[in-house]
This record gives sequence, structure tokens and C-alpha cells, in this order.
Amino acid sequence: MKAPSTKEDTPVVTTPVPVTLLAGFLGSGKTSCLTNLLSNNEGYKIGVVINDIASVNIDAKLVANRMDPNGIPSASSPAALLKEGETIELQNGCACCSLADELLDSMDQLLDGGKRKFDAVVVELSGVGDPTAVKQNWMDAASMGHPSTLLADVNRVVTVIDAATFGTDWMTWDTAGDRGGWVEEDDDCATQRKVPELLAEQVEAADTLLINKVDLAGASQVSIASGLARQLNKDAELFETSFGQIPIDTILGLATTQKKEKEKEKEKCIDPGCADPGCTKEHDDSHSHDHASADHEASSSSCSDPGCTDTSHDHTSAEHEVSSSSCSDPGCSDTSHSHDHKEEESCADPGCTDTSHSHDHASSSTATANLGISSFVYKRSVPFNSPKLMTLLNRWPVPIKAELDLDLIQEAQRDGYEENGKAMAASPFVGVLRSKGFCWMAPTQWSGRSEDSWRHDTAMYWSHAGKHFGITTAGKWWGSISKDQMKDIFSTNLKEYERILAEDWMSDEFGDRRQELVFIGTNLDQEEIERELDSCLMEDGGDMENYKVQLKKSIDTTIIQ
Repeated sequence: MKAPSTKEDTPVVTTPVPVTLLAGFLGSGKTSCLTNLLSNNEGYKIGVVINDIASVNIDAKLVANRMDPNGIPSASSPAALLKEGETIELQNGCACCSLADELLDSMDQLLDGGKRKFDAVVVELSGVGDPTAVKQNWMDAASMGHPSTLLADVNRVVTVIDAATFGTDWMTWDTAGDRGGWVEEDDDCATQRKVPELLAEQVEAADTLLINKVDLAGASQVSIASGLARQLNKDAELFETSFGQIPIDTILGLATTQKKEKEKEKEKCIDPGCADPGCTKEHDDSHSHDHASADHEASSSSCSDPGCTDTSHDHTSAEHEVSSSSCSDPGCSDTSHSHDHKEEESCADPGCTDTSHSHDHASSSTATANLGISSFVYKRSVPFNSPKLMTLLNRWPVPIKAELDLDLIQEAQRDGYEENGKAMAASPFVGVLRSKGFCWMAPTQWSGRSEDSWRHDTAMYWSHAGKHFGITTAGKWWGSISKDQMKDIFSTNLKEYERILAEDWMSDEFGDRRQELVFIGTNLDQEEIERELDSCLMEDGGDMENYKVQLKKSIDTTIIQ
């Protein structure tokens, strides 16, 4: 990432423009959703940044040249609504680098250093774009004082899902490189991304989920897509749509943003005699203090890159996000709330395609319950015996169907299944559709030519979606450094330091080393899955005593060297 600009003409500092990242696979309906937003008649002025992996930016041309049903350029098309300078094209943006420099520069160009005003900006990511990484890079730039981050705030992710292809995308063996037009030929990083895992990560990153193309998908496809997406991301608002049509306030959260600004103003201290010890400014009649956070700490950033080895990053399971809520008060007139289409009930029909209906948390929960989709977290403070775990994973049932068929999965759970023509006994893992988290794996050899003592200090990231499964390194455990070193790292964010100690710290001996895995699936037998995983843990007594002895030897050897 480039160093912050040092230009003398610093940007005009105003309230940062809210930025929404629009994520979703190629063909999911992102561009249709974007053009609907630009055609809004609420009077909102929207800036657009479009990133297309292809060398010719097709999405930008679609937005600019949208026709009416008769093939004639529409007077209300985005081309007519967007003035010069209100859209920026990004080309060849690497999904792994996540547009770090180019997005920052383009945002400054779009906003003209703060001189051009927008109510919101929408960044349409490429089909393989990683919204979590884009947000992380923006936060990193903000911590470095990059001028563009004073003008805009990347604070929202909307993921568009094609209900008709969700099931096949979930069960495919494909990588992004196998899909025509998804990536550049020389983009090795994006080419290797597994389609089901990428789909899961885009869903998990969202603040709002649009289950799109419900007019083309069957009721079962819509129900499965909505049900699984809800379990993957319980905090997101979820809507079932056709042609990406949804109220602009809902998708961009503009009313919510304005409401927060008003609340923030109300919470400011206007008392010149303010005695708050956390306030460091002079107390006079002209200033104000924001007492929303008494300790005035900087916001924390959590690293989601499973390959990251930077010990200054927070490698947690990212389960601590603020949940959204849906308003059930029939008399509420606050446009920032999600309102049902009836006064006392929301639409619980998983096959409903009426875009005027609110398919919110209540309806999604009902659909999820009907499908038998649930989740639980497996958490232990003992390392896995690596060979035992590998043996278990080698027996993990691999689905053979190309479509996500929950009825067939439930039948296999009950009666067993076939693999390579061989009858296999029922497995508790058959119903697992997604599993992820962090695991602690014991070294198999502490010294010598094939030693892997690095496992003691290295967190492993477990990620499974559909037919794909992988365990990769995820940086160091916080327990690999002292608490004093941790405290220095979190000197500007002691709340995160305290959270790690309260929630992730398992013992003074081993720190935050742990198993923390979430399992999502249909008709899950939690007790049996936990029993299978427990059988792979190092046993109390012999195994763990030997672990401690070998660890001491390893530490002593390191000190002598």
C-alpha cells in the first residue's frame, strides 16, 4: 500500500460519505441492482466505482448504456442520471490485493478532494472480490491517515446471491479459474479461489443479503439459498428479490446513517463545566465532546486473511459483529427500520417472490427451521493429535451430487451413502454444509529433520464449504507472545485486548490456543460430531504430559542456541 499523500492541498474534511461494497458472483445481478439504485426517485445522489476483472470493463459499459425495453437509450437510465465524474472505472483489480491503492485514489478522484458531494458511494466489486479484505485495507489506510479515508467511510457490504445457481455453486469442484471470464489469466491468486468457499465468504461478510432472481429459481432453490445464507450470517438483513429491486434506503442504509448522525449530535457534551476525566479538550461555550465512548479508543480491526502471519493482527473467529434488528412495531414510521408487509406478521413463505414483502429475520428463521438447518460452535482447550485428525478428515464424506439437495443429504444421514461405488456407513458429518474456525494442532515431531514444532505457536484456519476442505496457517496465537507485548500492540484499543483475554484466553499455560470451530448444516447431530472430534484430541495424562515435556525441551534448546 502506498504511503499517504503529502500534498499541501489537503482534502476538504466533511462528514465522510458512506460507502457500500456491492459483492456477488458474475451473473448474480449486481449490475441490475446498481442501475436500480441509480434510477432512484428519492433524490439521493449516488457515486459509483466499478471494478471489473476483465481488461474491457463490461459492467461500466452496461451501466452507462442501459436501454429501455424497446432498445432505445432510456431518459431515466443511469447514463442519463450520472453526470461526468460521477462514475469511476477500476480495471484489472486483483481480488487478493483488494483494490488497496487504486480504490483509495479513485475515491479521491470521484469525490474531487471533498468538493463533489454525494449521499452515498457504491463500489461494485468483481465477481471474485473479497469485501472483507477491501474493508480491512481501507481500515489500514485510515490508521495510516490516508486523506481519502477522511472523505469516505467503507461501512457496509451488500452481497447479491443468485438463488437459481446457489446450490450448484455450493456443490461445485470449480475454482474461480475454471469459470470463464471470472479472472485474468495471469492472476494466480484469484484463479485458485475455490468457488464454494468464495461464495461462503461473500455471504459471511455481508450486512445485507439479497437472494436475487427468485422469479427464475424454484421455491426449493430459494428456500435453500435463503436458509443456508441465514445460518452463514445470522446478523445480516436478508431480502428475496427479482432484478435486484429493493428500496435504496434498505440497501444503502442511508436513513440509518442519518439517524446515527442525529443521535451522535444529541449525545455530544455542550456543558462547559464537563468534568469527564476522559475529556482532554478545553471546557468553554463553543466546543463539544462526544461521550459515546468514554475511553475514546480507536476501532479495532480483525484480520480475516487465513495466510496472514503478522502477529499484530487479530486472528479471531469474527463472530463479534453488531447484529442488525428488524422493527415489529406496526406504528413505527422510522425509515431506518425494516418493516414487515403486514401490521402484525412477516412473510414466512420461503417460496414467496413478492418483492414488496419483508423477508426479514423472522421469516428466514422459519424457513431455516423447516429445512433443519442449524449451527453450533465446538470449543476445546486441548490440541488435536495431528495424525488422528488427518485420519478423521480423510473419512469426511464428499458429496457426489452437483446440486445442493437437502432431502438427499438427510437420506444419506439416515441410511448411509455410496462413495466410489462402495457402501459407506452413515456419518455425522454428512449434513455439514459449512465449517470454519481456528484449530490447534500438536506437533508430530519436535526436533530433527522433519520437525514441525512451529505448530505449537501457529494457529491453523479450518475452512470447509461444499466439496472443498482445507486447513492452512493463520498466523501466530496471541499466546505466543507475552501479555505485556500484547498490551503494547493494543495500546490504542485496550477493549480488544480485554476481549481476547475474556473470550479467547483458555489458560495461563497455553493462552488462546484452542479449538473454535463453527459447524453449519442440516439435521446436525452435535453430540456425535463432538464425540468424533474429541476422539482426535490429545489425551489427558500421557499425551499432554509428553507435549509439555517436549515443549520445555524445545524452549530450552532455543534458549541455549
